[in-house]
Amino acid sequence: MKPALLLVAVTVLFLTSCVDDNGSGGNVVPASGTVVYLADQDIAGVFELFLASSGAKLNPTLPVGRTVVSFALTPNGSAVVYLADQDQDDVFELYLVNLATPGTSTKLNGVLVAGGDVVQFAVTPDGSSVVYRADQNIDEVFELFRTVFVGLVRSQLNPVYGLSQDLETFVILPDSTGAIYRADQDTDGVSELYRVLFATAPATNRLVNPPLLAGQNVAAFAVTPDSANVVYIANRPIGTNQVFIVPAGGGGSIQLNGVLVANGNVTAFAITPDGLSVVYRADQDTDEVFELYRTVIAAAPTNIKLNPVLTAGGDVVLFAVIPDSSGVVYTADQTTNDVFEIFRTVFSGNVNSQLNPPFTGTEDVVDFVLFPNSGGVVYKADQNTDGVEEIYRAVFGFPGAPRINPALVIGQNVATYVVGPDSNSAIYRANQDNPGIIELYRTAFSSLGTSTKLNAPLVVGENVANFAVQ
Repeated sequence: MKPALLLVAVTVLFLTSCVDDNGSGGNVVPASGTVVYLADQDIAGVFELFLASSGAKLNPTLPVGRTVVSFALTPNGSAVVYLADQDQDDVFELYLVNLATPGTSTKLNGVLVAGGDVVQFAVTPDGSSVVYRADQNIDEVFELFRTVFVGLVRSQLNPVYGLSQDLETFVILPDSTGAIYRADQDTDGVSELYRVLFATAPATNRLVNPPLLAGQNVAAFAVTPDSANVVYIANRPIGTNQVFIVPAGGGGSIQLNGVLVANGNVTAFAITPDGLSVVYRADQDTDEVFELYRTVIAAAPTNIKLNPVLTAGGDVVLFAVIPDSSGVVYTADQTTNDVFEIFRTVFSGNVNSQLNPPFTGTEDVVDFVLFPNSGGVVYKADQNTDGVEEIYRAVFGFPGAPRINPALVIGQNVATYVVGPDSNSAIYRANQDNPGIIELYRTAFSSLGTSTKLNAPLVVGENVANFAVQ
């Protein structure tokens, strides 16, 4: 069965954002200022790409039944890579369009076998190429490929697969020299990690040591900022998910979490941006009570609990490391069971503080986004009106968390949002002006409660589906 197309993250993320396959925390947007959004602005149901500053459509006009499903800005913000069934209905391929020449695109992937699709992609951090996953050679056999933008030089990164092998997902090394991928390359049904360097592809080295056995698999994984190590979760032993670190060049794995209580598991982790430690979420001390821990990589694994004692029934839910590696922000029902609030723990001294004002019991923090400059956080909550999700700003070290968007009423909500690259504004999607239309807005922190609409006019039935800032 063809896997669902992976909706590629349309904001470029630091490694502080959580790396669990299902996501586990806030996102951080790097510096720059180009905004591109995805909307069915011209034809209902046909989602296309538009440049917010000019309103120009970036992709060639798509006919009814076609759509862009995901996209990413290149690191310098000059072009967009996107996935769409642009040339053939229901055949999803990869394209590049320069913002300076809207309407003209270049296909990036190689010729696809009948039934083939590109399902996942990422632009290398140096902006020179794109890596993508596709069943390009054999229908339903997914492999890894790279296309260099200059000259459209294409190559396959993994050894040629047969019908029993599949490459499941990948991350690009921060130094842009290669990729780490997860596949059942050696043993059918056993998902392990492999490193491939672009210069020597398709030669690979397996990273999980010792090899995993039937029933064991790698779940989440991420690369340290220096590209030297890979951190991953695997069910070693079977039935217990733990977090390990292994050199990217291969070698022995070291367990990072502490001894788990019976039936305990590590569910998610994040590498600090300085590469010195790993923060992870686990029911390490009490079964089904999920808390936050930190392990310093260079030291003999010593686990420090980051949250204070939780109320009965409480759990840490989402978390993200602050970009300057000074601490972690997380959501939890720490004080009152089933009332989710937002907290910060500073690593030095393990000092914990609550970021939202006291809740009465009907409010909840839904998620959050960190400031790129590490000065604070924007979070989404029904803080003012039960069931109406709005966004609020909390600056570290200062009391108060004012609302960012203009006041919304029942039936209106903020959908997704980011903090602007300069940490002075928020960009968000909401049905703010019409409950039936999701549009794109920006609010400057200097004028909270006042917003500017970024998209061209839409009518009921049309929506901004996503956006990217770079």
